[in-house]
Amino acid sequence: MKKNKVIKIVLLLIVCISFMNCVEDADFTVPESLGNEENEAVSKILDSISAGTLQLKTIKQLKELYIIGGDPLEIVSDIVVKGYVVSSDKSGNFYKEFYMQDAPENPTAGIKVALNLSNSYNKFNIGREIYIRLKGLYVGETNSGDGNITIGGKISATDLTEIENVTSNQIPNYIYRTETTEEIVPKLISFGGINASHIGTFITLENVFFDAKLAGKSYVDPIEDFDTQRKIQTCLGLGYDELLVETSSFSRFSNETLPEKAGTINAIVSKDFGGDLIVLSLNDTDDVYMNDERCTPLPIEEYSTILLAENFDAESGDIDVLDWINFREEGTKSWRSYTDTYSQSKAARVNSINSGDESTISWLITAGVNLDNTSQEFLSFETSNSFGNGSALQALISTDFDGNENNINTATWAVLPAKIVSNGENYKSWVHSTYLDLSNYSGTAFIAFKYTGNGNVNFDGTYELDNVRIQAKE
Repeated sequence: MKKNKVIKIVLLLIVCISFMNCVEDADFTVPESLGNEENEAVSKILDSISAGTLQLKTIKQLKELYIIGGDPLEIVSDIVVKGYVVSSDKSGNFYKEFYMQDAPENPTAGIKVALNLSNSYNKFNIGREIYIRLKGLYVGETNSGDGNITIGGKISATDLTEIENVTSNQIPNYIYRTETTEEIVPKLISFGGINASHIGTFITLENVFFDAKLAGKSYVDPIEDFDTQRKIQTCLGLGYDELLVETSSFSRFSNETLPEKAGTINAIVSKDFGGDLIVLSLNDTDDVYMNDERCTPLPIEEYSTILLAENFDAESGDIDVLDWINFREEGTKSWRSYTDTYSQSKAARVNSINSGDESTISWLITAGVNLDNTSQEFLSFETSNSFGNGSALQALISTDFDGNENNINTATWAVLPAKIVSNGENYKSWVHSTYLDLSNYSGTAFIAFKYTGNGNVNFDGTYELDNVRIQAKE
């Protein structure tokens, strides 16, 4: 009897050790098919959508229901959202969360799903098509004000402005996989064009490289307990532009050495913990391809012809620069002169604070600039803000506008891929637009700065503009 008992104990230990090794390796096989119960649940969702008893919302529509920094929104309607998983926690760079976007290719929106599930890549693998029944769940932020809109399972017990994970008991009743797994094609984005609308989507950047000062360093600083941000750069016209790659100290590739050459990086657009910065998060270093030589910016000394230069130092009250247009399309707020106490210089400023406006749309348009007498031109400017809130600022260009404010809305305006200050940026900071190449435009061009907001406290942000400049090469 003692011998049989020993054999049983040994066998039990072997089974336990084998199971522990499997868990530690976290190398499970993603199921190719689903159980009957899950298939039936998906079929019922699709039938309900067809019958009109369940409403299908896009990710963009869902995110628009929530105001950043506001209280969590409980979903009380019978709505469902569909998405394709684009992140993976297999390498440890994501934890108890995944991101999904609205299409396998060329997505228009993405969102974070917080859930109490480790190794979620075994269930929600990259490319997996999923449906989330939202009634009874919450939309909000796991860290209030971070700007990373999330689907969660409940309101935090310690902070009523934050949401917590969808619980392990909720997951089977709210998040459903289909049998479809699509190939996720990273969306090519211009470096300077990345903004909050890309959060939660899988993108690709070309001709990028890590800051030369990081040579020999790893993805994670060994002194950091949690996350490390490493600067990546690219050449944009007459200078460099930069973004941050954020890596968890718990990731399997935390100690890998950063590549020193240039190339392509594929990543999910996200926010840092405090919500101050847009960052890129890797699924794995397999998405980093850097074997090319680094670029160098164009020689700025060759672009000495100044076609436009305005720093607003001579302005007071409403902006009234010669041949510029300060136009209120809707609302009561115009662009006005503003003195920045930190930089000790003047700038142009616009907001809709205390306006009572249902809609505020204000334009500041430069004088016309002739682009036919030079071979290449670059536009640059700087922006700052005092809480952008839900308001927005765009830089646009038109070559068919005639300079008459009555014809602003009949002209063709193209949005320029400028880097404009984000809502979370420190109010003392000025953000450079990068150098925007205008060489594809000809004739007389007008540059416009268009502000959109309203009198609601959630959409009444303030933007400042300074040092608008077009420099060219003969």
